[in-house]
Amino acid sequence: MTRISGRLVSAGIARETERMTGENAATFWVPKTTFDFNPKTEYAVNASSLGVIDGRSDAKVVELLGEGSFGGIFYMSSGGLLLYSVLGSLSSSVVTDSAYTHTISRLNTNQHPSLTIFEKSTNQDVKYAGAMINQFTLNCALKDYVRYTAGFMSKTEASASSTVAFSADKAFLAQHITVKFATTVAGLGAASAISIRGINLTFNKNVEDLPALGSVDPADIVNKNFLANGDMSMTFDDETYKDYVLDGTKMAMLVTIDNTDDLIGDTATPKLEFTFAPMSFKDWGRGIGNDDIVTQTIGFDGNFGFTDSMTVSATLRNETVSY
Repeated sequence: MTRISGRLVSAGIARETERMTGENAATFWVPKTTFDFNPKTEYAVNASSLGVIDGRSDAKVVELLGEGSFGGIFYMSSGGLLLYSVLGSLSSSVVTDSAYTHTISRLNTNQHPSLTIFEKSTNQDVKYAGAMINQFTLNCALKDYVRYTAGFMSKTEASASSTVAFSADKAFLAQHITVKFATTVAGLGAASAISIRGINLTFNKNVEDLPALGSVDPADIVNKNFLANGDMSMTFDDETYKDYVLDGTKMAMLVTIDNTDDLIGDTATPKLEFTFAPMSFKDWGRGIGNDDIVTQTIGFDGNFGFTDSMTVSATLRNETVSY
């Protein structure tokens, strides 16, 4: 028996060539700050009466799954695979100045691409096939790295034979972020950036396992209704955002995260952008401390836009040729 700290547990991911069929090796070993992914078991309980007051006499395994989450700093290369898994569709441009631009959009099916999650430590070497992202959150806070948390459902663990190999990658910081609003997506390019203190983006895919007779493994794990929402905080300078909530105003949003501190090639920089069709606002509130500057928070829900044929899309510029 070997006692280990969480730092000695390594996590990797790979896109599956065939959905629900595990890969043999990780494409990216992901630097993490949290990891809580484990096999889960569902039982059928025999609660038949046997002439005694005891409530049960047996239980049998009827389904095996993997479930949990991991998270950390969002890196430009491995983060692209996570976003691919979140939205479902990715196309890559030809190289420009050693940089590739990937356009990531919501795939309109209930069977988005699945991942294999790898876990390697002194105590175990396993993989989880058929991993589908259930919820993905991107957190952008003052004086910090851009961070994420990804929650998954998968098949149960299987043995693996992994060789851990981390690679250098580029991250994003709070000072790299700008946010713009406009009445339409087309107007975002000419809009001015607003001053905010933080923003969080959350994507929910409402995944569900589909068991079938004859096996304890799910036949499939599918994504259902897609939702995008979030919240942001800023100083309370006027009533604009309160009025958005009270009046039902809808605005398109562009979140740009451009790491101008690092280069790809001679002039290109790592860059991530999210474009939202006109959103609805909710849950406006303030923080009023006697000795503090008054701040405000506001939530938002993404809407499918008929004009833009989307709720949200993303573009990512990095050094990865394809996913």
